[in-house]
Amino acid sequence: MDLVRELAARGGWASRRALIAAGWHPRKLRQAALEAGLPLVRRQWLLLPSAPPGVREAARVGGRLTCVAEAERIGLWIPRRDPRPHIAVPRNADLTPRGIAHWSTGPAPAAGLLVDPIENVLHHTASCLTELETFAIWESAIRKGLITVDAIRRIRWTTTAARRVAADVGAHSDAGTESYLVRQCRAAGIPCRQQVHLYGRDVDALIGDHLVIQVDGFAFHSDAATRAADLAHDRLLRLRGYTVLRFTYADVMHHWPDVEAQIRSAMAQGLHL
Repeated sequence: MDLVRELAARGGWASRRALIAAGWHPRKLRQAALEAGLPLVRRQWLLLPSAPPGVREAARVGGRLTCVAEAERIGLWIPRRDPRPHIAVPRNADLTPRGIAHWSTGPAPAAGLLVDPIENVLHHTASCLTELETFAIWESAIRKGLITVDAIRRIRWTTTAARRVAADVGAHSDAGTESYLVRQCRAAGIPCRQQVHLYGRDVDALIGDHLVIQVDGFAFHSDAATRAADLAHDRLLRLRGYTVLRFTYADVMHHWPDVEAQIRSAMAQGLHL
């Protein structure tokens, strides 16, 4: 058996207990670790040098990578990057992590793990980030199939912020910018419907019957062919009597008051009716 290869197949780390359960004899495991130059961290964890720094820090302090750090590692949409590791640690921990320590307990059991389950990741984002940022990350987790809306609603969240987000999330946003758009529209008292099919394509949001809101994100609408198709659909909608307001990532993420003012102005003119 090749220890380095097995650790790589497991993502770059594994517990001694898990490896023994997989068939490693304790003596051979110890010898293989010595030959590979891999220390047994806290007499429990073996990690490759390529393991993410946050995971290595979690092993050092006996915690778990969580919150926005784990969300980024698993590919969730992140509104703003935090380079510091976020580590969930027990209240009796003998070491304090280099980064952000999360002392509360999430809803999912996590003993014997170096990274938090998705339920705990969401729990910690609700305590660490704004509700708007939390909402976008939770909808990203839904979009990636890591959790369902129904599962989120069934969990007994322990914070008011988490309960509010759980009551509001959905599965319709195609990107984090759409989550931002919808959440902020709702907060402003502007009702909108998501992913409404109009003349061959879904639109990001529809206000009333005739006001279409489209959002261009960093990862979307970026190549020339897609951009041309977007604009062609905008023209078709205008010919069919719709008003189309198209906003950029920067508009939605950094200039929301201007976006909201333009939407309100369009509604004041009855363009949504």
